[in-house]
Amino acid sequence: MHKNFVNYAKVVFVFSIALLFYGIFLEYEDSQKVIDPVSDVTTVNSDDSSVSVTPSDGSEVVSNDNTNDNVQNNTSVSTLDQVNDKLRKSIQDKYSVTVLYGSETEGYTVKNGDSTISTEPINNSTLVNSQLTRLNDTLSLYPKGMFKEIRDGGIPLTIVLINSYSENGVTGVTDSSYSYANISISAAYPFEESFFHESYHYIERYMFKKGANFNSWDSLNPSDFTYGTGYSKYSYSNTFDPMAPFVNNYAQTAATEDRASTFEYMMASSKASCLNEGNPVWKKATYMARTIDVVLNTVSSDKQEYWERYL
Repeated sequence: MHKNFVNYAKVVFVFSIALLFYGIFLEYEDSQKVIDPVSDVTTVNSDDSSVSVTPSDGSEVVSNDNTNDNVQNNTSVSTLDQVNDKLRKSIQDKYSVTVLYGSETEGYTVKNGDSTISTEPINNSTLVNSQLTRLNDTLSLYPKGMFKEIRDGGIPLTIVLINSYSENGVTGVTDSSYSYANISISAAYPFEESFFHESYHYIERYMFKKGANFNSWDSLNPSDFTYGTGYSKYSYSNTFDPMAPFVNNYAQTAATEDRASTFEYMMASSKASCLNEGNPVWKKATYMARTIDVVLNTVSSDKQEYWERYL
């Protein structure tokens, strides 16, 4: 009888300790909570296509530009073309995307409202090689299988590598619907941050197709703020104030551009102070990361993705 009582007491003690640690865990989780992406999901019925034109406004994230754009002088043009084609095929096979460059992009245009943006192809094999190398390195930062998941979910991605756009200052364009997506990137600007920005538009398009929406997003902005009106005082790139609610002025043009611009900072090579825990931009970034975790099967909350390393 005494032995049974002792065993019972041990079980109760162990169970009590387990409850104590579970309670501490829940308290920690609540302290980190920003917005619950699961309860914040609604259905999006629109199937309209959209075009996101990203300008260079002098407030981009500074990115490392150490990629070697040169090849050995003894490499013939024909050999380099073969190297480029092999690299392109490797990228397409590994990441489930289509890549176009050179003469393949001749005549490529993007309809932007009532205007049409034309493009100039990259005719230099060395520059093509540089852009393909950067693309390959950049795609490796995303979760394995993520682009395949989005492709298999009905939105195949074509990446169009161009030299420049007819409109000055345009760094990249995402033209997408719920059945296709084209991301074009200008070689005139740092590749990485342009791709980070445009790729988020692509990811978000898929999340919208899956039924997600950012219903509580506006609650993270100043109460007197309306998208479409830019205030330098609210931009981190202007003030370097860690408590700034936007990373730059362009982020204030629309909620979609706010998130894409924030994603640039999440993917940047160094951490900006606006991403310090508890700050407005950190809350936005955390909201975005948790929503991606919920929607994409290839992204797990159990694993820290590259864009989550500052959160």
